[in-house]
Amino acid sequence: MLAASFKVPVLNAGELPKQNIRDQVYAVLRDRMYRGEITFNDRLIDNELAAQLKVSRMPVREALLQLKNEGYLEGTSRGFVLPQFTPEDIANMFEIRLLLEPTAAAASCSHATVEGLGRMKAAVDQADRAHQKADVLGYISANWAFWTAWVEMVPNDRLVQVINRLRDHAQVVRLATLKDKEYRALSLARTKEILEAFLKQDPEDVKDKVAHNLRASAASYYAKLQSELDQKGTAPAQEPAAPRRRSRQG
Repeated sequence: MLAASFKVPVLNAGELPKQNIRDQVYAVLRDRMYRGEITFNDRLIDNELAAQLKVSRMPVREALLQLKNEGYLEGTSRGFVLPQFTPEDIANMFEIRLLLEPTAAAASCSHATVEGLGRMKAAVDQADRAHQKADVLGYISANWAFWTAWVEMVPNDRLVQVINRLRDHAQVVRLATLKDKEYRALSLARTKEILEAFLKQDPEDVKDKVAHNLRASAASYYAKLQSELDQKGTAPAQEPAAPRRRSRQG
C-alpha cells in the first residue's frame, strides 16, 4: 500500500491524451520519491494508484513500467517497490559520484547566477526550519531542492543527466540516515558549508566541500547500517568498500 503521507492530485484524464496522463503520473511518482514520501515499506499497485489519481489503469501501468525500466522501481508479484541496493552497490555509486559531482559543483559555482544562489539559500533556510521541527520529509525535500538548485547551474547537460541518475538511486542513503536527528544535523552543517563556498564564489572550495559531503554521507550510511546489524546480532557477509579518496593530480 501507499504510505499515508502520499497525497496525489486529481489528473485531468478527460482533457489530456493518454501519453500526457502517463507523463503526469510519472512526474507525480518521481516527485514523491525525491521527497522521501515513498519508502521501502510502500508497494505501488497500478489499480490502487489509478483510483487515487482518478485516471485509467493503463497510463499508470505504463508510468510504473517506465520507472522500473529506468531502475527506480523493482517489480514484484504484486506491485512495485523501491529497489534494495547492497552495501557494495552503494559504495560503487558513491565512488562514481565522487568522480563527477565535485567537479560538476565547481563548474556550477563558476556559472552561478543570483537567482540560483537565491534558491540555494532558500533551500538551506527551509532545511534548517524542517530540522528544528524534526520534519524528516520536509528536510529531505529541502535537501533535494538545494542539490537541484546548484545542479541546474552546471553548464554540461550530459554531465547533469549522469549525476541526476546517480543521485536518484541514492534515495536509499537519504531514507536510511536523514531520519536520525544526529545525522540530519551533520548533513545540515555540511550543506551550509557548501552554500558558503558558493557565496564566496570559490570553485575549489566548493569542490572540496562537495567531496567531503559525499564521503561523510557514505560514512554515515555505513555507520547506520552497522548499527542496525549490531542490534540484530548479525554481521555483514562482507565489509563494504568505502569510496576511495583520490589524490589531486598536477
